[in-house]
Amino acid sequence: MHPMKLASLIVAGVISLSVPGEQLKSAEAVLERYKQALGGAEAISKVQSMTVHGEAESTGGGKSTFTYYAAPFKTRFEIKRADGSEITSGFDGRTSWSITPKGASIDADTPLEAVRRDADLQYALHQPDYFKTLELAGVTDFEGRRCYWLHGTTKWGKDNNQFYDVETGLLAGYRFQSDSSGDTVTALFQDYKNFGGPLVATKHVFRSGGNSQTLIFQSVSYESLPAGLFDLPESVKALMK
Repeated sequence: MHPMKLASLIVAGVISLSVPGEQLKSAEAVLERYKQALGGAEAISKVQSMTVHGEAESTGGGKSTFTYYAAPFKTRFEIKRADGSEITSGFDGRTSWSITPKGASIDADTPLEAVRRDADLQYALHQPDYFKTLELAGVTDFEGRRCYWLHGTTKWGKDNNQFYDVETGLLAGYRFQSDSSGDTVTALFQDYKNFGGPLVATKHVFRSGGNSQTLIFQSVSYESLPAGLFDLPESVKALMK
């Protein structure tokens, strides 16, 4: 998942579906345990909107503050950087766009299927839908944690590795081929907390090459959002004419 898209990866009284010490035997079993660890399919399906406030820190970029809004297959991400400049990006279900101090642009590099996946507010319920193949590759060490390793290829042809903590069942991280550049990205998901819905990883770390970005979720709410929040800005509409 691209760090600026924030896929909706949702901390920790964990429910285990297996007998302690019993190793899971399939990708389906690992994903089912993950859903239960988050709070269950019913809790995940109830989330129809989400607002996140937090801080972001990138290599050489200082600290920024952000607000992330999400509805099913729609997102809006607002960043205020340390120098006072602002970046806004979003997806209205059809078009992925961004506005920086240099102006508006439309994302023509990332496959639409990948953007829709990153905007899937209930991704934990739908993961296999986005893969050609997704199989249990074994148990391995990932960033110091013993994890179930799922290896797959997305329907748009990108290599994707997922790591689920053997002890808790929760997602520990990804190692995947970037949908836009093809570079290898490592993503870590830590410090799960409960905000009244499914458990949420409140620390996201993304590393690629010598660069890194850390997102800290300070608050998460599930209140309804204004109807026009995800509409395309006029400057983006102008690019489509």
